[in-house]
Amino acid sequence: MSKTAIIYGTRPEFLKIFPLILEFKKNNLLVSLVNTGQHDSLLSEMEKDFDVKPDFSLSVQSSAFTNSNLISKLINDISNLVHQENIEKIIAQGDTFTVLASSIVAFLEQKKFYHIEAGLRTSTIKLPFPEEFNRRTVSLTSDINFAPTELSQANLLAENIPQNKIFLVGNTIVDMIQYVLKKENITVEYEDSVFITAHRRENIGKPLENISTAIKELAEENPYVKFHWALHPNPNTRKIILNALGENKPQNIVFSEPLNYVEAIKMMAKAKLLLSDSGGIQEEAPSLQKRVLILRNETERPEVLHCGCGILVGDDIQKIKENFNQIFNNEKEYIFESTQNPFGDGKSSEKILAEILK
Repeated sequence: MSKTAIIYGTRPEFLKIFPLILEFKKNNLLVSLVNTGQHDSLLSEMEKDFDVKPDFSLSVQSSAFTNSNLISKLINDISNLVHQENIEKIIAQGDTFTVLASSIVAFLEQKKFYHIEAGLRTSTIKLPFPEEFNRRTVSLTSDINFAPTELSQANLLAENIPQNKIFLVGNTIVDMIQYVLKKENITVEYEDSVFITAHRRENIGKPLENISTAIKELAEENPYVKFHWALHPNPNTRKIILNALGENKPQNIVFSEPLNYVEAIKMMAKAKLLLSDSGGIQEEAPSLQKRVLILRNETERPEVLHCGCGILVGDDIQKIKENFNQIFNNEKEYIFESTQNPFGDGKSSEKILAEILK
């Protein structure tokens, strides 16, 4: 087998690539793990949690660079590593700068590039920024595109990506959730609690103020409900949230520092409802049989809307409150039941590895 590298640099990438790492190990296959360090501090802790030791750490921290300089640095360091280690196959997941840089290096150095979670699209290249630009660009040069859903597959075909370069495999996040639920013996329950995250770039400012106001009003109107808000490390988002909630923050709004993945899954598994602008949580919700109010105006994962699991509410205070009130105290509404998970069957990593080995 040609020398193969899995390259990642952020927590979301690692979570979705971890099941594939397990598949390589299960089949006694060698693969080089490369952590670019794009989000170093958070990612290092996650690697420890799952007992993963990267073979190479590039230590390219995004906070030290502008976007343009970060891409330049990533391309330079990944290129050097590819030559140094004679890597022939590169695997990357998602839509980060690490993925973009990896795909550029693979194309220019004529290495085979495999893109996991290919074909997600919104209506404009600037939303979300810069992820939409990244994933559209990556699709242009990928040798193999692993599409998570039929819709993402159709998006790639509409962009004239050849059919023989597209493989419908499902989303590896389903593999990951099934692994964690089984390993940690987590059961799905429906307590009087809500799990909240809000951190996306497009929500910083007035939208996040509105979201915070809606949650504050809901907490005041529902004192028996625990609103668990997992804060993002970004100081700008924290400042907006704290200012909007004010000094008289309802006691049933409980903040936490960023949770490790297992703790987050435990929280979500117990909650009656999820409120989030996270793409990952939209994908995780069906596996946890939860409804999610999506704090965005558009989603690149419309499958979660089509199956009835998610509802777009944006930062509209009235919309957030109305949908919360409609769902929270109605068992037929808050339990998401579906015969088929729109994001796959938990065997995505097996399918991906089978193609890589060809």
